[in-house]
Amino acid sequence: MTEVDTGPTDAEDLTTLNDVLKIEQLDRDLFHALPIHHDGRPLFGGQIAAQCLLACGATVPEGRHPHSLHGYFLRRGDSARPVIYRVDRDRDGRSYSARRVVALQDGEVLFSMAASFRVRTDGAELDGEPPASMPPPDECRAIPSGLPLDARVDVWPDRTQFFPTRFHVRPIGELPVGDVLVHAAALTYMSDFSAGLPKLLGGEVLGPSLDHSLWFHDVPNWDGWLRVDYEPGAAGGKRGWYSGAIRDEAGRRIASLAQEMVYRDDAPAPDAP
Repeated sequence: MTEVDTGPTDAEDLTTLNDVLKIEQLDRDLFHALPIHHDGRPLFGGQIAAQCLLACGATVPEGRHPHSLHGYFLRRGDSARPVIYRVDRDRDGRSYSARRVVALQDGEVLFSMAASFRVRTDGAELDGEPPASMPPPDECRAIPSGLPLDARVDVWPDRTQFFPTRFHVRPIGELPVGDVLVHAAALTYMSDFSAGLPKLLGGEVLGPSLDHSLWFHDVPNWDGWLRVDYEPGAAGGKRGWYSGAIRDEAGRRIASLAQEMVYRDDAPAPDAP
């Protein structure tokens, strides 16, 4: 999860989302990603998860697309250094492929993830209630993020909430047409943007992510604006959990996410200067 910055950065101006979604194969089931930023910032969790998915997807049979992933954030990464991705091929069945992957720096695991891929199958569909109305993106306020994402929000959150929970979003730069794996990785990257929990909860402040899950309800395709709605979560024992829906411009739910995050005691009071 990334916090909202006060304004755009040079990286945001020059780096496209597709630039971030780059890995290179070193050997069978072994990949690496070179650094994009050199400013000493921690490595964005969505980037690690997205590149993990790319590494897994490079090892599955042709025609199988991502349908779910479940990951754990274990250590903070350095954005100015390369990351190694090591994939384990758990199983290739008739319709599904299961993979596990770890992201490493200095031989230590930053993030571990299980991902599943499947052959596309048509079937009956069910969607929940449509979300509350929201103005179109061109009538909404831009959210400076420091990421290669163009995000727009109609209601800016207050100081306690801090993170937008309803917003439109599209990638900065074009994604390759028809590359399902890259589009799925782009959605994975975006799914770690903002948060569905308040930043301040009593005397606690929202900290880093613990784990993250994403489900693709169809073959991923990010073409144009998406709308993200984070649903009310739950918190206790210094942990907070929330879920959310990702919808296309027609309002169809294309993916769902869930994430758990840490709360810490070192928060200032909500009315502190």
